[in-house]
Amino acid sequence: MNPGDIRFSADAMLQSLAKWLRLLGYDCASGGELHGLKLVEQAVAERRWVLSRNRRFAAELPHFLLLHADIALIASGRLPAQLREVVQRFSLEPAAFRFTRCLLCNEPLVQVPKPGQGVAPEVLEREDQFWRCPHCGRFFWKGSHVRRSIEKLNQWLTL
Repeated sequence: MNPGDIRFSADAMLQSLAKWLRLLGYDCASGGELHGLKLVEQAVAERRWVLSRNRRFAAELPHFLLLHADIALIASGRLPAQLREVVQRFSLEPAAFRFTRCLLCNEPLVQVPKPGQGVAPEVLEREDQFWRCPHCGRFFWKGSHVRRSIEKLNQWLTL
């Protein structure tokens, strides 16, 4: 499934999962304050799938809201299995869209010319391609952190 076809909202218990979904290029809203009623209301308003480990939604939230919510309860308590679960359940593409979204802001990244400042000089010397988040202004490049992340993904998802 392409990132444009699906959007997620991860509850406060799944912050790491949200970050790794963003790394795969998928829109995943999250934040420490995003749980319970607020999480589900926002997800319904923005047409997002709720990702949660909270098995008490039915008892805690208004029935009317639950009728309009798409909720995926995540079984695993460990990140690698959580990511596998979501990738398999939603038929996500784990390689084609990697590193196209800000890991912090969740905004799509924009490729930019080599910056004059804002990046360490040694990075500017060895890297030629840069991306920037239009929301937070952070720069991204395909350094060793990208290679390590891809290695983890390959292990976790057996790519």
